[in-house]
Amino acid sequence: MPVEYPDEIQKLVDIYKPYVVGCHLENAPQEAIEAFEKVKRWAWEQGQSEYCRA
Repeated sequence: MPVEYPDEIQKLVDIYKPYVVGCHLENAPQEAIEAFEKVKRWAWEQGQSEYCRA
């Protein structure tokens, strides 16, 4: 089932998504790393800790 994020979170997902390999970032710029961490923090706050486990 596709996940629908609020607009601000979707923008962050769009920044880091090209660098995700198996729920890990590879060769990502700092901007992508920060976006990933913000989304991860948001997901935990929403009780969505299962969204990306490795």
